[in-house]
Amino acid sequence: MASRSYLTWSVPKLRAELATRGASVGGRKTDLIERLKAYDRNRDFQPPPLESVPAPVSVGWPVSGYQQLQKEHKVFLPKITKEQIDQYFVYRMAGDKQFTKDIKAVSKGNAMFQGNRVQACSVTVKDNSIYFTGIVGAAMKNKVSYNYKLKMDKSTGDTLNSDCECPAGKGHHGTCKHLAAVLLMLQHFTETGSVVIDKSCTENLQLFHKPKATYHGVPVDAESIPSRKRPSDESLEDPRPAKFRKVPGYQDYVRSLLINYCSMTSEDIALRYLFGKANIQVAAVDHYYTRIPVTEYWVDEANKILASDSFKIWRNLQAYFTKKYHKTMSKSDVC
Repeated sequence: MASRSYLTWSVPKLRAELATRGASVGGRKTDLIERLKAYDRNRDFQPPPLESVPAPVSVGWPVSGYQQLQKEHKVFLPKITKEQIDQYFVYRMAGDKQFTKDIKAVSKGNAMFQGNRVQACSVTVKDNSIYFTGIVGAAMKNKVSYNYKLKMDKSTGDTLNSDCECPAGKGHHGTCKHLAAVLLMLQHFTETGSVVIDKSCTENLQLFHKPKATYHGVPVDAESIPSRKRPSDESLEDPRPAKFRKVPGYQDYVRSLLINYCSMTSEDIALRYLFGKANIQVAAVDHYYTRIPVTEYWVDEANKILASDSFKIWRNLQAYFTKKYHKTMSKSDVC
C-alpha cells in the first residue's frame, strides 16, 4: 500500500491500522501517518524468518546406575589436569561467542572448591564415557543448590558435555563456576584419592551434647554462678506459705511418709537416700514394751509360712527323699 494514501485516511482508520500492527495509537494525524510509514519501511519490525532450524543435541544422560564417589573409583578414572579444564572452558566460550574475561569462572570455581561447596557427587560408567552427577551449593546463599551433570571421556579424561541448573551452566556445554568447582574436585581426587565433598549433618561428629568450655575451678553454690538474669531475692525464696515454713518435726514427717511408702510399694525413690539408714540396735532397745524382742519378732515374721505353703514343702521333701532312696537301692543291686 502506498504511503501517500494515508493522507486520505481518517484518524479512526489510521488508529485502527496501527492497532492491528501492535503500534501506539496516540498522537495527532501527522504522527500517526509517520508511524505507519516507519512500520512499512521496517516490515512491521518483525525479525526475518529462519531458513533452517538446527537439530537439537541429545547427550543421553543415564538415569540409573550411579554410585557415590569413593576412593575405590580412582582405579578406573583417568587423570584430569588443570590444562584440560582451562582448555575446555576457553574452547566452549569461544564456540559460544562469549567474552574471554568469563574465564574467571575457573578461578571462582577454585574458591568454591576450597570452600567445600561441592555437596554430592555420584559416578557411573557407560560404554566409553564416564558420567557424573550431584549437587553444588550456591556461592552466596547457603540454602540454594544446583544439580549438575558431566560427561567425560574414559580414556583421555576430556570433558565432553556439561550441564548445570544455574543460568550460566544451562545447555550441553555449561561454563559456570559450579561446573569448574566439580572439575577441580575431580582433578584433586585423581591426584590424591581423597574426596573433598561437604559432609552431611549425619556424617559430621555431633558435638551439641558437649559443653563449649570445661570448668576446672572448685565447686560453687548455684546462687553464686553468674547468670545473665539479674539475681533477685524472690528467686531463692521458699514457695510455701509462711505458716508452713520451718515447722518443727516437718523433716521427720516427710521421712516417715517416704519410708512407709517405699516399704509398702517396693519403689526406689532417690529422695530416701537423703536420710540415713535405721540403726537396728537402737530400734531394738527403743521398743522395750513389746512382748518379745524386736529382733526375734523380725525373725519370726521372716520364717512364718501358711498352711498351704507347708503342705507344698512337705510334698517336695517327700519327692526328694523318695528319689534319693530309689537311686541308693539301684546302686546296691548293681553291687
